[in-house]
Amino acid sequence: MAYLVKKSCSSKGIRVMPIIETILLGMAASGAYDLTKEGAKIAYQAVLSKRPDLIEAAESAAEAGDDQGLRTALTGAFEVLAGAGEVSIDGAVIEALRQATFDHQQGTVVIAGTQISAPVLVTGGGSGAKGKTVIGGGTSLSSAGTKATLTGSASITLTGNAQIKQD
Repeated sequence: MAYLVKKSCSSKGIRVMPIIETILLGMAASGAYDLTKEGAKIAYQAVLSKRPDLIEAAESAAEAGDDQGLRTALTGAFEVLAGAGEVSIDGAVIEALRQATFDHQQGTVVIAGTQISAPVLVTGGGSGAKGKTVIGGGTSLSSAGTKATLTGSASITLTGNAQIKQD
């Protein structure tokens, strides 16, 4: 078997490592890089198809050399989209750095006993929505300038494209 002699930082001086081990280690590192690169491409394509505005903001910030703008464009948003299904959030604490959106679309969003805070908070249906959002007691919705707290059996129901925007 062939060996590679390599200097080591240990007090023993040198370490003998089989060449096969060195080759396998290199192949594993290369494979991990390829998987990470492919994962990043898939994530980029997913964001591009759903939120081209975020990609445009990120690319604009990157071209301008604005690191803070790039981080802001890529982080801090929390978005819940019900589609034609149902999303139920109960007993959670949700904090977003930039914006939190809860859009029932054609489905239903139910929020109860939950604390939600974000500088901009949008709850309800977007354009063309036909679904429903129900916000139940024990829920607090806080934005940069507003706060709505529902206690006891209090509730808010939003249908269609009705929404609450807090900022």
